[in-house]
Amino acid sequence: MKKTLIAVAAAAALTATSAFAEITFGAWLRVITGVGSNGEDVVMGTTNSWGGVRPARLNAAGTSEDGKAGFKLDFYFENDEIWGHDYNIRIGDNGYLWVKPIDQIQLSIGKFDGGETGFRGDFCYGSWNWLRPFNWIVEDEGLTFKGSHKDGLMARITPIDNLVVLVQLPVMNAKWGGNNNGYVAKTETEDAKNTAADVFKNAAYMASYSIEGVGTLKAGFFGADDEKTVEGKKYNQTGTVNVAFDLNAIENLYVTVGAFFDIADKEMGEWHEKMKFTAGASYQVSDAMKFSVSGGYVKYMDKCSWLGNKDNAFGIGAGVDYVIMDGLTLNADVRYKNVGYGKKGDDGSVSFLAGVVKSVGGNASLQAGFQGSTNGCGLVQADTGIPAVEKDDFVWAIPVGLSVFF
Repeated sequence: MKKTLIAVAAAAALTATSAFAEITFGAWLRVITGVGSNGEDVVMGTTNSWGGVRPARLNAAGTSEDGKAGFKLDFYFENDEIWGHDYNIRIGDNGYLWVKPIDQIQLSIGKFDGGETGFRGDFCYGSWNWLRPFNWIVEDEGLTFKGSHKDGLMARITPIDNLVVLVQLPVMNAKWGGNNNGYVAKTETEDAKNTAADVFKNAAYMASYSIEGVGTLKAGFFGADDEKTVEGKKYNQTGTVNVAFDLNAIENLYVTVGAFFDIADKEMGEWHEKMKFTAGASYQVSDAMKFSVSGGYVKYMDKCSWLGNKDNAFGIGAGVDYVIMDGLTLNADVRYKNVGYGKKGDDGSVSFLAGVVKSVGGNASLQAGFQGSTNGCGLVQADTGIPAVEKDDFVWAIPVGLSVFF
């Protein structure tokens, strides 16, 4: 995303001095429209890769001249039917301020996008950037490692070179006194999760260490403290342990692997993931061609009725990006998940994409292609997507996308 820089003079609050700050404005947008079939009717509509319609946005960020303080704020204008209302303007992925009391510590507070921690293990390619099919084991964003866990206070600590320690406390979700009105007593019917113990139980703790010329090792604990009552008995989820390794020791080859282990009682539900293993690899064959492959295996707490009474599932995908000529690139991929589809839920589903992306000037691109998915696997998990009418339907689409970036 390109950014426009504006130098502004800002008077320091309650002082007679002034300081200069660098303010950056940027935007990145994608909207996808076209024609498709839900297995029964040929339909038309507009969405984007993740659902909803976002025709405008503005990202603003500021940094003080000495690099000791700043902020980040996103405004989105969108028709977001996921939330049950029409066009609206709202704070987007980020809305936070930060300060660096010393070079080794940065403190931030507010709302964070999943990638703001710098820890999230992304591996995005192919249909992730088009109409995303339903048949994922884990999404391309956060494939091998979780990102931002909670809104609130984030402390990023770099005690030595190549080591990063990060703590996120969900203090934005806690209420003084446990009530939206502020400093009042918590009622008997409210479970505001606002005590100091609650906050630390729901916190996230992460660390990463980079070995130059080899890769980066990451580990984290993402607290949950989630209670569920089953047949009058209470059961608890404590949190998730996540470890990952990103390998970049071989030229043109990138490999990332991850593992997730959930600490919870079995009675939390059949849908609950007990453990998950994921991996992705990409190889830049030449300046014009790159191959990608990813996959995952998940073990659930119990046998799942919606998976044909199985307690595990796996998925795999592969894709290629090929520069046909300057400004014109081919995207193609195929993904497969082994269960969760068909009338009995014990069938698999194949999804595929073949499309081209054409750059338009220096700030935009157009994309057009063909996508399909089998056995009732829809495209885009949102009200603006294309769900299958019947569980064994073939869903297809001819998407046309517009992207702009400033």
